[in-house]
Amino acid sequence: MSTTTIPAPPAASSGTGLSFTGVLRSEWIKFRSLRSTQLLLAFSFLAVVGVGTMAAWLRGTIIDSMMEFGNSGRVVPGADPSSAPKMTIDQAIAAGNAEGLNIYGTPIAGIQLGVLILGALAVLLISSEFGTGMIRSTLTAVPKRLPVFFAKAIVLVVVSYMLTLVAALVTFLISIPIMSNYGITMSLHMDGVLYSILMGGVYVAGVAVAGLSLGTLIRSSAGGIIVLVGLFFLLEIATQLLGLVPGDFWKYVGQYTPSVAGGRMLEIGDKAAFISPFAGGMIFLGWIVVLAVPAIISLKTRDV
Repeated sequence: MSTTTIPAPPAASSGTGLSFTGVLRSEWIKFRSLRSTQLLLAFSFLAVVGVGTMAAWLRGTIIDSMMEFGNSGRVVPGADPSSAPKMTIDQAIAAGNAEGLNIYGTPIAGIQLGVLILGALAVLLISSEFGTGMIRSTLTAVPKRLPVFFAKAIVLVVVSYMLTLVAALVTFLISIPIMSNYGITMSLHMDGVLYSILMGGVYVAGVAVAGLSLGTLIRSSAGGIIVLVGLFFLLEIATQLLGLVPGDFWKYVGQYTPSVAGGRMLEIGDKAAFISPFAGGMIFLGWIVVLAVPAIISLKTRDV
């Protein structure tokens, strides 16, 4: 009996698989070719811009009310409202900041929706491959495995950052005439505006890497998204309840959650009883590392 020998594919015979550039190109093609991905990206962009535009109107309205009624916050009965003392623009911005209305953060006011959508998309990017079994083909072509994770992470970071950056810039341009109606001049020269626009993309990109890590660890789309929502949305609420527990420690533990630390990273200046923006950035980075390292080990060692 004669036998026919089928030659092994070049990638398998060499034992090295695709080059990293080839893996990166492959992951980019897989990412952009899905219609669902295109729709989610478009919806994320519109959501960030839409919420940011609404935030500009609301913040302008509040600041305008504070300027109209002066420092007292009310008009003397029988007096002409137009004669009430008005705050200067600097005073209005300072008062808004005191109330948690950071005018310079208006361009990124809608990124929480971007975090939710792009974070979920990051989970799906790898968990769907585990669910369909396509991950076996991917890892057969890339036996070292880790280049797959890093290539997906690069695609997610670049797309998330650029989408958030463009959305923030569009929101900024829309906010200029809105805020101008309330006597507030928005410009890139205003302290914190350009910083918040640039760092907003960093925050969303970090959440995307966290989502990819959770999808790699849990290997379930639903499970990964639930944990992501728990970490970046529900954990903050839970730690606020811990503030009711006696002791100073529990009052400040909420500042170390990923969403609060990441949000503090987007702000400028120090606040009493709050971590600094730099500390917030380091804590946020620490959360990303804590999720990414086990994910990398899991992908490298666990069977698929």
